Amino acid sequence: MKSGTISTNGQEIYYEIHGEGEPLVMIMGIGYDATLWSLYQIPAFSTRYQVIVFDNRDVGRSSKAAGPYTIADMADDTAGLMDGLGIKRAHLLGISMGGMIAQEFALRYPDRLNKLTLTGTGASTGRAKFDPIMIWNFVKQHDSQGLIFAAQQFLWLFSTDFIRNHQAVDQTLAMLASNPNPVTPEAYARLADAYVKHDALDRVGGIQAPTLVITGEQDRLTPPWIGRELANAIPQAKFRLVEGSGSSHVLPLERPNDFNEIVISFLDGHKKEKHSSD
Repeated sequence: MKSGTISTNGQEIYYEIHGEGEPLVMIMGIGYDATLWSLYQIPAFSTRYQVIVFDNRDVGRSSKAAGPYTIADMADDTAGLMDGLGIKRAHLLGISMGGMIAQEFALRYPDRLNKLTLTGTGASTGRAKFDPIMIWNFVKQHDSQGLIFAAQQFLWLFSTDFIRNHQAVDQTLAMLASNPNPVTPEAYARLADAYVKHDALDRVGGIQAPTLVITGEQDRLTPPWIGRELANAIPQAKFRLVEGSGSSHVLPLERPNDFNEIVISFLDGHKKEKHSSD
C-alpha cells in the first residue's frame, strides 16, 4: 500500500493506492473517509485492479476548505488527484455523494473515464425543497455528543435487520468513534450545502462511459425509483436492483459479497444475474 497527499485545486488530498492493474478510483459519500472502503472493497478489488481511494476535501486526512464549493469542484479534486498520480484514465466507483462527484467527473472529463459505477445515488437532490441531509446537518451543528447524529444516519443508511442487531450497531459505532479525524460541524455544513444543491439530471444524458447504477431495494435515502431515474437518463446505462435482507443504502457494507461481484462483473465485461434484477 502506498499513501500520501496531492496538492490540487487549492486542497491537500489524502490518498491510498492498493494493488496493481487497471486504475479504479473509488469516491466515498458525505462525511466519511476512505477507511470504510478498507473493510470489504479494497481487499476484493485490489487483487484485480490498482485501487485508488482518497478522503474528499473537508473529510478525514484531507485539508479543510476555506469556503463554499460545489460537487463539480470535488470532481475537479478527483481529476487533480489523478493528474498528481500520473493516471490518465480510470474506472470510477462512487457511493452516495461520491456518486454525484463521479457523475460530474464523467461530464467534465469524458476522455479520462473508462467505466462508471454509481451506487446509492441520484442526480437531482437540488430539485427537492427538503432533503434528509438538511436534517443531518442541523443535528450535526447542535448535537455535541454525536449520538443523535449517528442515530439519524443509521436509520436512513442501514437496513432494519442491521439496526436490530445491537452488537453490529455497537461495533460500527465504536469503529466510527475511533476515527482520529472526525468531520467537523463546519466542514459538514459545507459538504451538505454542496450535496443538496446538486442537480445533474438534465445533463447526465451527456455521459459517454459505460455506466452501471446499483440500488438497494431497502434504500431509504435513495430508493429504487431514484436509481432508475438516474439510469434511465444516462444513455445505455445498466440498472441493478439488489433485493432482500440488507439491501440498504450502504450495500458495500451490508451486502459486500454481492456488491463486489456485481461491480467486478461489470468492470470485467460480464453480466451476472445472481442477487440482482433489471
